[in-house]
Amino acid sequence: MMFSHLEPYKDIFKKEGQVTIPNIFPEFQAEEIWKAYNESDQFKVTFFTGEFNPEDNSYIHYANKGSDKYHELSSKVYDLVAQDIFCYRFSKTLWTHPYLNELWSSQIFIDLISSITGYDDLTWVKEFTFTSKYEAGDFLYTHTDKGNGRIAFVYQLSKDWLPGYGGIFMRMNNWVDIDSAVLPKFNQLTIFDVANEGTPHIVTQVIPNLTKSRIAYSGWLA
Repeated sequence: MMFSHLEPYKDIFKKEGQVTIPNIFPEFQAEEIWKAYNESDQFKVTFFTGEFNPEDNSYIHYANKGSDKYHELSSKVYDLVAQDIFCYRFSKTLWTHPYLNELWSSQIFIDLISSITGYDDLTWVKEFTFTSKYEAGDFLYTHTDKGNGRIAFVYQLSKDWLPGYGGIFMRMNNWVDIDSAVLPKFNQLTIFDVANEGTPHIVTQVIPNLTKSRIAYSGWLA
């Protein structure tokens, strides 16, 4: 069972403000979740450029992969990275697999996270969660998650992922120096502290021509 021994996770989180927990679901359930998302047609390629999108009344832009708009927005976000400005490109869906919904809506599960982190009365808000899919060229540039909650979480559904593929979660202590790096391993959960001013972190760019997808369920506990 994923939380059969809490103390080691508590100790790591207290020391580092972050901990990764393996084997969140039984193998057959994790496989079902992965299969559903891997075969899903509900993902949309999503861009953040800092520019308002009047079509959707938000700062999020969408484009079909390979379209002129996709290439235009890709060029835009790559230029922003070169200027050290927050931006991203990856696919996203707001659909939550029933197994994920069942676990995260369980008060027992949330109480266990509270016990590990020391934060009382944590709250999961489904509307603030999403599932991401990073493919070749996708990335999430440095940001802090300030104002989103006290705990950020990432449940990984990537299979046989290698460090050279990119898509690595990296946390920084001063916006430059990396103090933690997490390889996205199948059926593992990473939780980290983003209270107050948040914590600088990034998902590095996935290498070109890769045919694998980095899939993860992410969100915050307020």
